[in-house]
Amino acid sequence: MQTDRLFPNPHITEVLSPNSLVHDAPKDYQLGLNNYSHASTPNGLPAPYSQDHKGEKKKRTKSVPRPNPHRKFSKEWFNHAYKTAVEVGKWPRVAYVLLGLILICVWIGVMLAFANEEVKFERNNLEGISARGASRRDVGATLIKGTLRQFDPDRRSLTVMWSLAYLAIDNKTLLDYGTSKLDTFHLNLYRDVKAVPEDRNSTIWNMEGEYRVDNITEIPIAVLGAHPWDSVTTSIDFTQAVAENAWEQPLFGYPFDTWAGQIVFAMTDRDSAQETGLNNSFIVSITDAVLADSTFNWRITASTNDTCSLPEADAGCELHIDFSGKRPALVIFAAMVALIVNWLITAAIFLVTGEAVIMRRVHILKETDILGVCLTALFALPSVRSILPGAPAFGCIIDLIGIIPNIILISLCTTAIAVSKLRMRRSRAGKAD
Repeated sequence: MQTDRLFPNPHITEVLSPNSLVHDAPKDYQLGLNNYSHASTPNGLPAPYSQDHKGEKKKRTKSVPRPNPHRKFSKEWFNHAYKTAVEVGKWPRVAYVLLGLILICVWIGVMLAFANEEVKFERNNLEGISARGASRRDVGATLIKGTLRQFDPDRRSLTVMWSLAYLAIDNKTLLDYGTSKLDTFHLNLYRDVKAVPEDRNSTIWNMEGEYRVDNITEIPIAVLGAHPWDSVTTSIDFTQAVAENAWEQPLFGYPFDTWAGQIVFAMTDRDSAQETGLNNSFIVSITDAVLADSTFNWRITASTNDTCSLPEADAGCELHIDFSGKRPALVIFAAMVALIVNWLITAAIFLVTGEAVIMRRVHILKETDILGVCLTALFALPSVRSILPGAPAFGCIIDLIGIIPNIILISLCTTAIAVSKLRMRRSRAGKAD
């Protein structure tokens, strides 16, 4: 390299020589060069990207797990192993992903179990297994089938559509009346009446053992049996099932409230009554009642009592149907989960507030936005309560246990934290002045 042509001064040439550039460089640069390999280029400078340098760089960046110095399977040993695994970052990530998947699978399994239980309940309701009562079911016996339409807890009424059916030869299948000439009749259906022995005489019929409606001027609510689509819709009033029990009081005892209702049916053969001229006579026995379909967030069961099967003459010949209504297991489960979660959140906020305000853990107020957490929880609890399945208006017993006290505690914690933050800012401003 001919530097004398550019710089005639030999002193300048010596200063700009390759060795002088290295030796006169800052110490940090020289220390960095010492980390390179001793392999050099033809001009005497070290090769910064040699193979040895790459290997040393990999050694510096590769994390080697530290040996566990503690006694095996001790508490310190487990803590050290967990910290080492966290540094690597593989198995802890797999662990919490598996935990999340397990929780999702458990939740889906619980929901499927509740769904299968609801299907089984509907099937038992239709077959009359859930609550039979004192009634009999024989082949060809007349049954009244109720299709559940709606249960209104505010009006305390159950809407049911009724139709007639009879049992087939297998004693399980229900067949509708009016599908053929052999099963076509004209039957008057009466509600909430009493059947008494017939005391009137007829010239063409032997009236011994016959019953009639107690009120001979009673108007039937429907004529059934002539067509398969013949039906009538009734509204049944519900009341409190268990007296002097706050947990089972309607609406107030949500989700453990129980309801009860009753209806009485009597049915007469209209053709025979018209033939003999005896109005509301010739009672036909209704042996049982079954319920089809279901009501949303409610379980309605029915127990029947056929008084025609009783030997006493004054027992009458009606079908008494006693209804019972309560919340399904899914509603109770959801309400209990919400209650437990509300109290866990409230307890956590209360403990954090106590540590920050009373125990003077200033880092909680400085490094976390605990005030935002309190405000979020303050509005989240009523929102969770509003989405509970079948939840009544505010004021039931679950609100007195799991909503109102939680809101009061979180409100007090929010106020305490806000005041503490303001005082901390004031003290900072005073120190700055």
